[in-house]
Amino acid sequence: MSTSGKFAWPIRAIHWLSAGLILLSYLTSELMEEIMEGESIGTNWHAFAGLALLALFLPRLLVRQATKTPPIVPPPPRMSVLPAKLTTLALLAFVVVQPILGILLVWSEGHALPIPLTDWSLPPLIVLGEDGEDFLEDAHETLGNAFYAVIALHALAALWHHIVRRDNTLRRML
Repeated sequence: MSTSGKFAWPIRAIHWLSAGLILLSYLTSELMEEIMEGESIGTNWHAFAGLALLALFLPRLLVRQATKTPPIVPPPPRMSVLPAKLTTLALLAFVVVQPILGILLVWSEGHALPIPLTDWSLPPLIVLGEDGEDFLEDAHETLGNAFYAVIALHALAALWHHIVRRDNTLRRML
């Protein structure tokens, strides 16, 4: 923790980079459907965002373990601590599960997973056929919508802390 009461710069960088990747993933989600239907779009930015988000997970955990979390000043009510921790846990689960579902979705019909910005691709490790692809597509979309709802809750809570409670919750991440 720095003396400023902010999270360490690597935590803040990963947080805001993740936010950008999630926004990119959201904005390019329709492109993924076109790619799955066989249309070539060029660089698959949706897959890039998902894979990059997944790749940031381990560094996020390592940096989080290696640094101290700055306290919220003034301290929040005790009853808000558990919902905050559950929301954080849900966000961390989403950044792992959602990209893995995306990978499985691409592989489910026998497509190789292109590694964005390279000529490489990962051959499918599973082939599930149309039923499996339909299930994974529905799961990926449904979970994605739930993910966006939790992100909205996270952002609204940060604003509530900043505007209503007037504590340093938001400023710790800026």
